Amino acid sequence: MAINGLAGLGLIALIVILVNTLGHWAFLRQDLTEQHSYSLSSSSKKLVRELSDPVIIKAYFTPDLPAPYNVYERYVRDLLTEYRSASGGNVRFEFVLQTPTEEFEKKAGEAGLLPIQFEQMGSDQLQIRRGFMGLVLFHRDKSEVLPIIKDVQQLEYDITSRIAKMALRTKKTIALTSGHGEAPWQTETSKLAADMQDLYALHDTSLPLATTASITADALLVVGPKQKFDDKSLWVIDQAIMRGTPVAFFIDIKNVMVNQFYVLSQDTGLDSFLSHYGVQLGDRLVYDAQCETIGITQNMAGFSYTSSMRYPFIPLIDRILNTHPIGRGLDSIGLPFVTTVEAVQDMPRGVHITPLLYTSAKSWLAPRQPSMSVAPNNIPQPHPDEPHGPYSVGAVFEGTFTSYFQGKPVPVPGQSLIGVSPPTQIFVLGTGRLLDPKMPQFPGADALVSNVLAYLSKDETLAGIRSKGDIVRPLKPVSGPVREMVRYAMILGVAVLPVLLGLLRWKKRQSWRDLITAAYAPKLVS
Repeated sequence: MAINGLAGLGLIALIVILVNTLGHWAFLRQDLTEQHSYSLSSSSKKLVRELSDPVIIKAYFTPDLPAPYNVYERYVRDLLTEYRSASGGNVRFEFVLQTPTEEFEKKAGEAGLLPIQFEQMGSDQLQIRRGFMGLVLFHRDKSEVLPIIKDVQQLEYDITSRIAKMALRTKKTIALTSGHGEAPWQTETSKLAADMQDLYALHDTSLPLATTASITADALLVVGPKQKFDDKSLWVIDQAIMRGTPVAFFIDIKNVMVNQFYVLSQDTGLDSFLSHYGVQLGDRLVYDAQCETIGITQNMAGFSYTSSMRYPFIPLIDRILNTHPIGRGLDSIGLPFVTTVEAVQDMPRGVHITPLLYTSAKSWLAPRQPSMSVAPNNIPQPHPDEPHGPYSVGAVFEGTFTSYFQGKPVPVPGQSLIGVSPPTQIFVLGTGRLLDPKMPQFPGADALVSNVLAYLSKDETLAGIRSKGDIVRPLKPVSGPVREMVRYAMILGVAVLPVLLGLLRWKKRQSWRDLITAAYAPKLVS
């Protein structure tokens, strides 16, 4: 018996050693989370597996960060391990030594990382701490910096997009229309423009075209035009759609004079053009109580000062369809001077709409006026019975479209009409001002444009990266009375619970004694 027991223990120990050895060489695990938060998308795996040269990632994390950031380091380590495993060793990473603190912070600053101020509640006071959470990626002679890890839900996209920028890959071509007062968002100081130029081949396309050649691109982008499109220009866009080229329209229905807080009517001719494809573009601006703040400079007694105030004509959108690739990773986005984007009443056959962005329930439509003041002190006051939101302000229209010029004369001599498109997509956003360099930088704008371009151009590397959902899930807040009830229950429970358990034990023992007494009492009497 003893020999058999020792043999069994030896066999179990041998199995444990073999399993651990196998686990060291073979990275095997199953991601059971709802959004597969701890595994990579297939597009990320494909990119890193096909790397010709290794990518080195250095992670900088200050130790003992306050919640919820204290779990970020563990998640980053797990995600980078996924990259290393999926790449077959093409991706390597290391966490920079955190001590001594002065040397660690010096290295982090030299690497281009930005310090973050953390508020941490101590035993009797609020403490302000400084820390680092960032990554530096190296590939060949190039490097990319992720200075602050603000959102772990977006982390895979941030890492994969930076690897894609450094690796040589075939860039998708994006055609950008010009010639009608489009927003000049491709400035030298625009970080978005710089990032997009690294990821895509951006080509300026002046309309109407100087030749009869058609647009050849993976996607077409129309941003904030202010002048009316003639039939020749509309013909170019229409026939691009008929050839299956996805198109994104960022449309302003008003000419906004930002410095004067005044809007004028403008006609680009795109409202009737888009309605043919099933797009109902609104003719009134949306204003929302859930909105962004702006800085207003005022003069008083010879002194100028800047104050912040909420500005309802820049709705803060947080109702976003995150399951769609365009809404991936977006928590909120500010949309200045936006209008509604909905489906026409008689939707074209074979076309369907997917609304992506909604205003809040506390949103209304501005008065229908050709020109009006939009000054912060002149916000329209809605009536209680007036219709209100939420309103759709951004949507994707998908399907098979018919030509706008069906049954009309061809405006460009020598070209033949393509009457029906293959399945394709049209994205419409009710504002182009979020890319206007004269406007402030609005949260979520860069991410939205990145998602739109990746989705429409069918960039498998970037469009295929899914959102990770809620990785850090804190406890839901409860009301004050509930907190107090739980608090006193915990305080009193420590003292009362042992007493109750003792009484229960005493009661059971007493019942047992009574049972024994009842069973043997007759024998004792006899």
